[in-house]
Amino acid sequence: MGILAEQLKNQKEAQVPQGIVSITPSDATKLAKPIRAFMVTAPGDVSLLMNDGSSGIYPGCVAGTQYMGKILRINTTGTTAGGIKGLL
Repeated sequence: MGILAEQLKNQKEAQVPQGIVSITPSDATKLAKPIRAFMVTAPGDVSLLMNDGSSGIYPGCVAGTQYMGKILRINTTGTTAGGIKGLL
């Protein structure tokens, strides 16, 4: 495999989630390590804190859909979705 092909392979692997964790929303405690995406099992809104310090709400999250971002915390306040899973 050539150098460019190897770099493309590594880049694609870096974009694919490597693990999954259950998330308990909190307004104070950040996640042990940032997640690269989340999904929900019960639909609703998800309030979060992003890596750059901004925060906001992902409205109307649908069960089974991956929502991307470098996320430091899922907030309790403003989150109505349930069964939140973080993708590492």
